[in-house]
Amino acid sequence: MALYFYFLLTLLAIASAFSTKPNFVFVLVDDWGYADVSFRNPAIHSPNFEKLAKEGLILDRHYVFKYCSPSRASFLTGRWPHHAHQWNPPEDALVGANLKMTMIPAKLKLARYKTHMIGKWHEGLYKEAYLPINRGFDTMSGFLGGGENHMNQQVGCATDFWKNDGPDSRNGSYDAYTYRDDLTDIITNHNPSDPFFLYLPLHNVHTPLQAPDEWLNIYPANSTCQNRRIYQAMVSVADNVTGHLVKLLQDNGMWDNTLLVISADNGGAPCGGSNYPLKGSKGTFYEGGVRSLAFVNGGLLPTNRKGKSTQGFIHIADWYTTFCQLAGIDHDDSGSGKFPVDGMNVWPIINGENEKTLHEQIPLGYDFDYGNLRPNQGALIVGNNKLIVGPQDTKSCDSIMYSPLDYPCTDGPKGDDCDPYCLYDIVQDPNERHNLAKEQPDVLKDLLARYNKYSEEPRDLQDQGYHSIEALPTDSDACRYMRENGGYWRPWK
Repeated sequence: MALYFYFLLTLLAIASAFSTKPNFVFVLVDDWGYADVSFRNPAIHSPNFEKLAKEGLILDRHYVFKYCSPSRASFLTGRWPHHAHQWNPPEDALVGANLKMTMIPAKLKLARYKTHMIGKWHEGLYKEAYLPINRGFDTMSGFLGGGENHMNQQVGCATDFWKNDGPDSRNGSYDAYTYRDDLTDIITNHNPSDPFFLYLPLHNVHTPLQAPDEWLNIYPANSTCQNRRIYQAMVSVADNVTGHLVKLLQDNGMWDNTLLVISADNGGAPCGGSNYPLKGSKGTFYEGGVRSLAFVNGGLLPTNRKGKSTQGFIHIADWYTTFCQLAGIDHDDSGSGKFPVDGMNVWPIINGENEKTLHEQIPLGYDFDYGNLRPNQGALIVGNNKLIVGPQDTKSCDSIMYSPLDYPCTDGPKGDDCDPYCLYDIVQDPNERHNLAKEQPDVLKDLLARYNKYSEEPRDLQDQGYHSIEALPTDSDACRYMRENGGYWRPWK
């Protein structure tokens, strides 16, 4: 009973703070490196991101998963990655985000929110039940898989371009331009009196590396290696789309009541993105893979927090609970066949009341096998310490602290392989240069015990029972179905 009254008081306090329900906008930039923004690297042209970060609140300890789909699942469901899933499903996979979990747009609809998504889904497509409009979004435009050609939207045997409940025939132009047009349509037609949730998971800056000439020409031809130059131009496109979004919100009277969150879904990809000065890249549990570039802005950000940064530890799963509580609804999503919500309310970190995370520990990943080079990996943060389990398969061209800030194309020394373990104090040693596993056996023992405790959870719920990439079921007939049904990726079961 006491817990009930505490929750009621919390909702009343939130309701008094916001006379109308706040708008939430979440921009997710794909494979965006920690240093791939102008306020950390002057070689990047990103004036909108720079303004939003410098006039907003930089989240310097914002953690995600080490690659695409699990970070998205954590945000949408409020669960740790291994409680949602840790796989990157291919287009023909017979899997998706757990249908028993209530995604954040469906939660917010309980509070009469209008909910929209534009961009990359990557949370299942083989059945209609997995489509975004069946997980709580009023509208969706973008693509259903994990990556495609930016110019023609082709991936594998079919085109992947989707709008609401059917294929989108507007394929054939640079995808970010279409997203920009859809933002204009949605926001200009929205009634500002209705609360609004927008999820904008951009395809940029994910491979294939492609950018329109108007953005590529911003960067001198010999300023860096060719792939890096294209990558930089793709960051500028993402910056332009985000700036367009902010102006739309301002022009349509929605900005003052909006909380805008911008984050990468993981670190910059190896041999392309720059995570300087962090170690490692996408695909590793080093800070360069899981400590994302992130910041917040919007009219709801308290004035005394603007122009600052916070070292408060935040996980991407925390936004689920935070948005629910700010909207005045219960974040609970307990039930059979699923883990309860793991995310916690981080509004006290955002408004400066308490910049310490409420999490006793943050499991970044647990016991997943992504193939012969990366078996049974995981990582856990407890206080200032981070445990990494398993080899990390670092590349000699990883953009780590050994690489020049604006030129991560050259080879550099490989990092520790963490086989079997690495232990770092990520506050005192944020670049993870000093492995403490042998020097601090008691700390290592404590973190390993905490990590291994997850083995006591129901293994059929962790990763929905698929604990290796090879275990994911796929359908060899999927491409035949697409060819026989219009040439677009679509549900086929």
